[in-house]
Amino acid sequence: MKKKWRWPLAGFALGAVVGATMLTVNVVGASSPERVAVRAAGFGEILHTPVLLARAGEPVELSFDVVCGARLDAHEPHCNPSGSVFVRPGGHSAFSKLPLRREPDGLLSAVVPAGETRAGLDYYVVMDNGRGQTASLPEAGAAAPQHVWSLADWTKVDLGSAHFGRTRAPSSVVRALSWGRGDTAIGLDSAREQSRIGPSAFDVAPDGSVVLLDQVNRRLVLLRRGARPAHVPIPFSGGEGDLAVDGAGTIFVLDSAAKPLVRAFTAAGAPVAAAQLAEPIADMIRVGPSGPLVHSYPSEMWHPTGAGRPPFGPERQLATAQPARSADGGFGVVVHASPGAVRLALVRGDRLVRAWLLQSESSFGEVQLAEPYGDGMVVVVRLWNEKHAQFRVLRLGPEGLLQSFDVEPAEWAESASLSRFRLHGSTLYQLRSDPSGIEIAKFEIGGTK
Repeated sequence: MKKKWRWPLAGFALGAVVGATMLTVNVVGASSPERVAVRAAGFGEILHTPVLLARAGEPVELSFDVVCGARLDAHEPHCNPSGSVFVRPGGHSAFSKLPLRREPDGLLSAVVPAGETRAGLDYYVVMDNGRGQTASLPEAGAAAPQHVWSLADWTKVDLGSAHFGRTRAPSSVVRALSWGRGDTAIGLDSAREQSRIGPSAFDVAPDGSVVLLDQVNRRLVLLRRGARPAHVPIPFSGGEGDLAVDGAGTIFVLDSAAKPLVRAFTAAGAPVAAAQLAEPIADMIRVGPSGPLVHSYPSEMWHPTGAGRPPFGPERQLATAQPARSADGGFGVVVHASPGAVRLALVRGDRLVRAWLLQSESSFGEVQLAEPYGDGMVVVVRLWNEKHAQFRVLRLGPEGLLQSFDVEPAEWAESASLSRFRLHGSTLYQLRSDPSGIEIAKFEIGGTK
């Protein structure tokens, strides 16, 4: 079925009470919250959208759902989920246990009292499916829990109503490629009654060259200044993927196949290493100060895969997972989006540095990009209604909105849901497509990086 755009699952888009897909979780052998989970079949799925940001001194409700696995035979008991959430207030070392109660809508919930939320909190959940199996989320439990940052107030930014069709033209176009399989072309996968799928993702290397993931043709496309496109064949089995380039030029490719993995290549495209991912679904790869980070499900945590060789294995990924994405300047980036509001924050560890609340008369879609910039952030978010959609680029400062302009979606062909924009220095890059092919466009942000 053809779709105008896809909504990603993360807090980067349409944050809901629970996630929007069935996810495989990891089962532990006993109900002890200190046990590290081991994989087993049959439990089902735990669904949860992390809270991430909440006002200090107010109660925090944590809600979960369980999609039960199929019964193995007629004699197996019916699924009857129950569980507890383990909570640790900021500044404390021990977790306390809160039993989950079933709500009228079927969700399992617990409320963390206001007195335990003033300095933020860590939490994880342990579920029992009533068949003798238990599962934790996040999987590493107390070793790498989910976190809620507390804040006294937001810097509120009212974007008003979107003026669809009024967009800024790019400052310039880095390169344009037509659809096809040749040396100067980019792959397009299309069939009747199906979505058109173009290159999944791109990133900008330290020298300003652009690297494209042409997964249709199973290759990397290297676009260097003044040179013809260079191609590097790569193994790739997923329908879509993602790509990131680190400060040394190493290319990391997320292959979101049935068993997702990350492959690393040198700047010239030579293979370096591959890492199997700990969780079954992944949608983003970014590079942090210590190497590549993968955002995956069901935990919605950022998992490091290691910049060296060998890369991190699944157990170490789970044990070092973090709810905020590590970024430049020692900051962590926190994003939570819903149709009515977008919440953004820069944090340092458990300490919140500053936070923004975006509101608009139009509906919000996904947050395509959120990066530290000067003493604020650069953000790209989709605004939409039933007939139109376009992207709003924002430069945020401590006091609010410093700069704003709209960008045409130019998404005739689909890419990975959260990989249409990249920030390199003070330049914003966009992957655009139309019936003739794709182009990499540039927009100058200005201000102080």
